[in-house]
Amino acid sequence: MPYPPVTVLIPAYNAARTIERALVSVWRQDYPEMEVIVVDDCSTDDTCIHVEGMARRNLRLVRLDKNRGVSGALNAGIRQARNGYIAFLDADDEWLADKLIKQLPIIEAHPDMTLIACGGESVDAAGRTLHTFGLRPPPYSPREFWRALLVKTYFSRSTVVARRTKLLEVGGFDEALMVAEDQDMWIKLASNGETGLMPEVLVRIYDMPDSLATRYGEREAEFTLPMIRNHLRHLAFRLSKRETRHILGHRYAALGRNIYGRGFYGRGAALVTRGALLGNRPMQNLVYLVSASPP
Repeated sequence: MPYPPVTVLIPAYNAARTIERALVSVWRQDYPEMEVIVVDDCSTDDTCIHVEGMARRNLRLVRLDKNRGVSGALNAGIRQARNGYIAFLDADDEWLADKLIKQLPIIEAHPDMTLIACGGESVDAAGRTLHTFGLRPPPYSPREFWRALLVKTYFSRSTVVARRTKLLEVGGFDEALMVAEDQDMWIKLASNGETGLMPEVLVRIYDMPDSLATRYGEREAEFTLPMIRNHLRHLAFRLSKRETRHILGHRYAALGRNIYGRGFYGRGAALVTRGALLGNRPMQNLVYLVSASPP
């Protein structure tokens, strides 16, 4: 069974508390041939000191001269990569043993596969499991999975291995997106080939209170909805009007519930209502707004 060379790409910004844990999980992989690139996005803490303290022959630290955001850090790492596959890992997550050795042979054996993802578990700061994801059978075939990704996110960035050539062909990560840059990329890749899914927990995702989505609060919709509408325009010839309406209804309602739950009640309620008007579970969304409304 072939084990092709892979580049592990870790974007990092002020990750001094977690970067060693992420790197230790990479060393546990026991993969035959890999390089590891940590891209420091102009951190103001001791991230680089921690990375340098774990120096290995196959570990490279790339320091950006200005903060470019996660998309900029990812694009810098992709350009620096020497291998044909990129395995993404966020600096506050960790891989379980054998992740790479299970994923790489599958994507290598399927030339039309642009990316492969796996299941994972979301855990709190103490390592207690909150929930698992990515374990159900996919709702579409590998060639049609882009349809599912238009509706919602099915996997986390740390679960993904992608072909470097395809990442470059679709233009890399959109550096104008402050959030949802990974959703945008997975849709681009999935609509240009096949998507592989392994229904097995191989990644541990730490539920961090200072995530990008949380930091951007009600502005999450400002980035996500135009991104989805842009894909709907480009893929209109492959979608029915009913599918498009279903996608938008789900996106509006889901974003609205997220934003409403963070305390942005006006904006959240408006989005949930828009989703309901597009046909996304009108009664359930009404009940949600009533039951979750502030006292």
